[in-house]
Amino acid sequence: MLTSEQFDRTRRLALELAGIELSDRHRSLLERRGRRAGLAGETGFENLLGGAECGDAEARRSLLGLLTTRFTGFFRHPWHFDIAAEHVLWAAHRRGRARVWSAASATGEEPYSLAIALLQVFGRDDPPVEILATDVNEEALAVARRGEYANAALEGVPPGLRDRFFGEPAGPGRRRIAAAARGLVDFREANLAATDWPVEGPFDAVLCRNVLMYLEGSRRDAAVERIASLLTAGGLLLLDPAEHVGGAARLFGPGERGIYVRAGRRP
Repeated sequence: MLTSEQFDRTRRLALELAGIELSDRHRSLLERRGRRAGLAGETGFENLLGGAECGDAEARRSLLGLLTTRFTGFFRHPWHFDIAAEHVLWAAHRRGRARVWSAASATGEEPYSLAIALLQVFGRDDPPVEILATDVNEEALAVARRGEYANAALEGVPPGLRDRFFGEPAGPGRRRIAAAARGLVDFREANLAATDWPVEGPFDAVLCRNVLMYLEGSRRDAAVERIASLLTAGGLLLLDPAEHVGGAARLFGPGERGIYVRAGRRP
């Protein structure tokens, strides 16, 4: 059971470490996640919080794992991948290469969906595209790098694509994504609320879906402005349809269904 004092400390750490703003409704969620993670009673949480407050790297990673959601899936909002892939295709035609960033990649379903869409639209296994995929949760990134998924996780993948890109068995009831898709994606740890990002632009498209809604308001606006600075003029920012660019709206054209275009003239 998470005490009120422990929850208050968790809220302070969430804001400090990841810019995440917790409300009272998150308390029961944290308790459930803590039980699944083996944090028995008050003592388990107390040890974790104490370590995180003292700067212990492993404790902080574990706490971030409890704070961040791994809810994701292949081809969520499928029109995003169609539009992004076409945009990147034309960007590569103009400049010879293109770059995309999946800024909250979780366990890899989003960047791999994008990789599959790009392989389809380019019609080749070695398109001139780089996909950077980042997340604050190192455990999620470890899953993503393996590229192995249970058959149930592949239900969102159209059957033809499932046969083509997930034909390699990876154990009972599991499949591994094809090497051509894995080879397009570079996974890296990054915290959108941190001062320094291990990320360099420019990007032709950035997917930052289902993450901004968890950030405290000023940090959310700051993150969108920094992302905008890394986008090419005319580049795409794709958010969850329930999200918006907030105070950074002046940097983008009008958004529709979570898709925003970086203002400015294309080079």
